[in-house]
Amino acid sequence: MKRAIASLLILCFTLFCLNCLPVAVGGLLLKSSSTKKQQRAFLSTFYETNLEREKAGLLPLDICIAKHLFDSKWAMKDGGCKKRIYAYIRGEIDEYGQEVVKKEKPK
Repeated sequence: MKRAIASLLILCFTLFCLNCLPVAVGGLLLKSSSTKKQQRAFLSTFYETNLEREKAGLLPLDICIAKHLFDSKWAMKDGGCKKRIYAYIRGEIDEYGQEVVKKEKPK
C-alpha cells in the first residue's frame, strides 16, 4: 500500500515537473535576452538620466555597468566593456566606473 502511494506521488510529481519545465526555460530565456527595441529604449533613457545627473553635479553612471545590470549577455558582447564588468563584479570599481578604495580591517 505504501509503495503504491509512493509510486503515485512520484508519477504526479514527474508529470507536474515535465509540464513546468518549458515555462521555466522560456522564462529564463526571456529574462536574459532583450530585444533591440528594449536595448534602444534603455540606451535612450540611460543617456537622458546621465545628462540630468551631470546637470545636478552628480557623477555619470558607467554605460558598461548599466548595460550589465540591464542584460549581461548584451553587455558582454561589447568587447570594450568586458574588463570593466569583471572589475565591477570583483568589487574593484563602482557603478560610476570609479576605483573602489578598500579599507583595511583593523587588527
